[in-house]
Amino acid sequence: FFLLDAYRALELLEEYYNRLDSPEDKPLKNAIDRVIKVFKSRLFQALLDIQEFYESILLDEQRDRSAKMDATLNLADEWEKQPILKRNNQ
Repeated sequence: FFLLDAYRALELLEEYYNRLDSPEDKPLKNAIDRVIKVFKSRLFQALLDIQEFYESILLDEQRDRSAKMDATLNLADEWEKQPILKRNNQ
């Protein structure tokens, strides 16, 4: 599952970051810290989007299964076009 993979990747990056302890590692450590912060921010936003979608679409008793399916497919299409954790340089 994507989010589990994302969390694992973040854990590995943080473990690597924590192993950097020499003065020469400071620039690399700063760069990795920046990547971690951006990643956490985007991942957090993705989780908020999922929660909002779940509450406003899937739990909406006014929507039938077909409407929920359409909304779900639309969200998937949007995320495929613009991945949540898309790199800025792509």
